Amino acid sequence: MKLLLFILCSLFLLNANAKYENITTYSDHVKELKSKVINGYKLAYIDEGEGQPIVLLHGIPTNSWMFRKVIPGLVKKGYRVIAPDLLGMGQSEKVKEESQLNIYNQAEMVLNLLVNELGLNNWKHLVHDFGGPITWAMMSDTRFQISELIILDTFLFKKGFTPGLNILTRGAMSLMTTKPMIKPFFKNAIRSMVQDKSLATNEMINGYIQPLLHGGAYTYKCLYFSVNGIIKDLSRLQDNAYAFKSIPTKIVWGKHDKFLDSRVQLNQLKEFFSTSDENILVLDNAKHIITEEFPEEIIDKL
Repeated sequence: MKLLLFILCSLFLLNANAKYENITTYSDHVKELKSKVINGYKLAYIDEGEGQPIVLLHGIPTNSWMFRKVIPGLVKKGYRVIAPDLLGMGQSEKVKEESQLNIYNQAEMVLNLLVNELGLNNWKHLVHDFGGPITWAMMSDTRFQISELIILDTFLFKKGFTPGLNILTRGAMSLMTTKPMIKPFFKNAIRSMVQDKSLATNEMINGYIQPLLHGGAYTYKCLYFSVNGIIKDLSRLQDNAYAFKSIPTKIVWGKHDKFLDSRVQLNQLKEFFSTSDENILVLDNAKHIITEEFPEEIIDKL
């Protein structure tokens, strides 16, 4: 009887740990999402595995789909993986109030999910793209308690960050985020964010585009248009991050990221957080969405 119970329990744990494996379609990914109502809005999130929590925070124009290749490996390594969809992105609620979509409100929403709803009091924290400034905003809250920071292609400094936002690109972005233009615009944008174009399959791109077609493009536009304000506020965000300079930090970067210069932005982050060379990995054949291109290398680094 004891042997039978042991076998049944082992099978249950194997199934529990393996249920997110082999996700190949966005609809499969969506089925694994859970949700909570935070401040009156639905936030969707992946919550897989058991053990030490690690939070994966995406940016724009992405969603938690970008982490589907790393989630199973992290679960196998003994992590509880939590990957939220930011408000207005992925399967989280789409809102039209621009004030609800700024990085400070996003920070509050994510913290309320992690701490108030999921009961986290300490976790590893991985950021990508706009997940960075949202995290720097979270760092002003005493509830933000992390054991390690993992930085993937994001920004904390103006130098080495080239968003290209000006009056002409604002007009172009307003046009490209209208319904008829969303699909072709973002299809080309996502393709441009990976070095190996063979990875940009229709299914891969669909996982990013579907939420954008259903309201996410508005959130993308709002956050993209907020770039100049964020740049003006970088000293405040740097002050927030300064309190975490002693936290162990790892940096993984796509060498050919055209938005975030690996020679400039990365080196400033390295110096700011005193990250040792052994905790830095520059991926020579990668661009911006490095979780699509080198998931195994990222898993190994964690």
